[in-house]
Amino acid sequence: MTAYEDIFCTQSVDRKIPGHVRVIQWMLYTAVLIFTIMGAMQGFVWLLPALGTLFGSWYYMGAARVTYDYKLEGARFTVTRISGLQSKRKSVPFGNFDLTTLRIMAPEGSPALEQAEADSLAAGQKRIVYDVSAHDPDSICSVMYLTGVGEEEGRPLKVLFQPNPEMRDCIGRIAPGRTAGYGE
Repeated sequence: MTAYEDIFCTQSVDRKIPGHVRVIQWMLYTAVLIFTIMGAMQGFVWLLPALGTLFGSWYYMGAARVTYDYKLEGARFTVTRISGLQSKRKSVPFGNFDLTTLRIMAPEGSPALEQAEADSLAAGQKRIVYDVSAHDPDSICSVMYLTGVGEEEGRPLKVLFQPNPEMRDCIGRIAPGRTAGYGE
């Protein structure tokens, strides 16, 4: 039995909806308004494009809303991507990481990451990057460099995510000395 088998931590992160998606949503709702006005002036035939555009924009915004669920059980860190309409949420396993292979974890832009970045780019195998962060500039984004397991066996991995202090503490207990730059 390892010392970290009793570690369990979960966190949900809502991804911020990008500005270009908001622009597309605004354009779709404008099209709904135009089709509705055209329908009022020219008849029933414009009702179908108005309703189709309305439902299309509603579905599009449901697909644009993404939540990532982080779960840490022992040394296994899993990420599930949840998206879709509120009534029909779709959960997809997105990443499965073994933290015993963690090289370093630090805030994005930290000097402590420079060597790991250079090593992962210079590796013989192509690096895989997982961005499961909220894309929120007001939150601290962390970067983990580790080695893949399973399908990604031996490949360098870079994971961008936004852990809360409890999650960072749990990862620090699993990989002591491999978390840097959090001022703790």
